[in-house]
Amino acid sequence: DAVWRARPRTVVSAWRPERVCHVAEFAMGAAGSGAGRNRVGGAHEVVLVSTEILRVAGLTGFHTSVIVDDREFFFDREGIMAAPPLWSHIVGRAKSAGPNEGKTQMTPVGMSSNSGKALVEALMYFFEKGTYDIFYKNCNTFSDAALYFLAGQRLDPKYNRIERLITSTNPISTRILNRMFRAFVQHTTGTTVDADIYTTNPEAEGFSVEDVVASIDEAAESDSDDDTDDDDDGAQSDCSADSARSLCCHVTSNRRARESILLAARG
Repeated sequence: DAVWRARPRTVVSAWRPERVCHVAEFAMGAAGSGAGRNRVGGAHEVVLVSTEILRVAGLTGFHTSVIVDDREFFFDREGIMAAPPLWSHIVGRAKSAGPNEGKTQMTPVGMSSNSGKALVEALMYFFEKGTYDIFYKNCNTFSDAALYFLAGQRLDPKYNRIERLITSTNPISTRILNRMFRAFVQHTTGTTVDADIYTTNPEAEGFSVEDVVASIDEAAESDSDDDTDDDDDGAQSDCSADSARSLCCHVTSNRRARESILLAARG
């Protein structure tokens, strides 16, 4: 793995803010790259980028993103974002600027037949603006789904170990976290905090990356059926067309999300 050690402040100043865009802008007029079963081994280089952002109780927290060719894709409160490579990691390191800031690693994943634009088209309705949650639906969740769409690989469990621990022991874990956060704030600022610092984002409730993976697999299956795809889609009329959260084949995904994967897969 290559380790990035550039000076974050210098590089950030060289990049104009307008070069970081929401995927709605990035995907305008985009065409897919022909996904489906044989998405590995294409013309698009895929790299996983990770930065250590937290160490607590022997556990390490990470921020991850995916680079496809010359563009970085990551997920935050604004939704899926497209930026120059390493942008989200540079900004995060510049903000922390502490002596114990973690290193950033670039891990080559391989070549994919899917482009960055195809990735955006496939996942943008699963990872919408306002649905981010620091534990239940974060940057690592997106990277996991993105890697599967691009290369048929899953994110190494070491990158989301803290999230899995928290979500598997909720609500006990979140109560303990809030007590720790309140005690920390009071200790460092002298201000008493009564409210919970962390609450689960209701827009992330019921989300599962496994449902996204299942939809990607379904799109690959549909794509392999060639001309029967359109007929199959037309026959599936059990879902409401204007329900943003309904799904024909998966419970927690939505129709627009499934259609976006099919469109990206067909190119």
